[in-house]
Amino acid sequence: MIEQSHTPRNISKATIRCEQRDGHILAVKDYSGRTGLMKRYGRLTLKNELRAYLRLRGIVGIPVCFGLRTPDVLELQYINAVPLSRMKPGAVAESVFDRLQEIVATMHARGVANTDIHRSNVLVAENGDVYLVDFAHALIARCADRPGILVRLGMELDRYACARIRARYLQQPAPAPAGLFGLLYRGGSLLKKTLKGIKRIVRMRSG
Repeated sequence: MIEQSHTPRNISKATIRCEQRDGHILAVKDYSGRTGLMKRYGRLTLKNELRAYLRLRGIVGIPVCFGLRTPDVLELQYINAVPLSRMKPGAVAESVFDRLQEIVATMHARGVANTDIHRSNVLVAENGDVYLVDFAHALIARCADRPGILVRLGMELDRYACARIRARYLQQPAPAPAGLFGLLYRGGSLLKKTLKGIKRIVRMRSG
């Protein structure tokens, strides 16, 4: 079954739709309906995503990217699979998380950190194949075997995200982030919670 379109959660996200062309099915990420700063943001993220996919070309579990149709439209291989977010904890084979870990390790060996691995970006096909999608915010090292500190931190974030997902679905205790990464992660989480609290207060007062 092909999902024809996906409505973005907010204006910073692309509209995603499926198209058939020359007997092939494409997944299309489209920012052409945006204006102003959001259109500029979209073009930057699509260009960055294209760079990541080109670096990762040939890795099993990473969709094929067919390039930019226009500066606002990116064409990708359509993956007939279900996001992990639609699957229940306790009902997913451990091999899925082993395979995700392998994909991420191979991705890191190419000098790319996804930085945004979550359940909606992990796809699982009926035959058990696993795919990782959405590289809009990827960090890409100039030299794959010598990533800088920012890319290395992004890789730590990827590994931690995979560990959290594994623990959630195998119903195990959540891992605790450690070291410098752990310190930055906890600081970022605290800032995120603070900003959410401020937004909640503003909405209550304005209402």
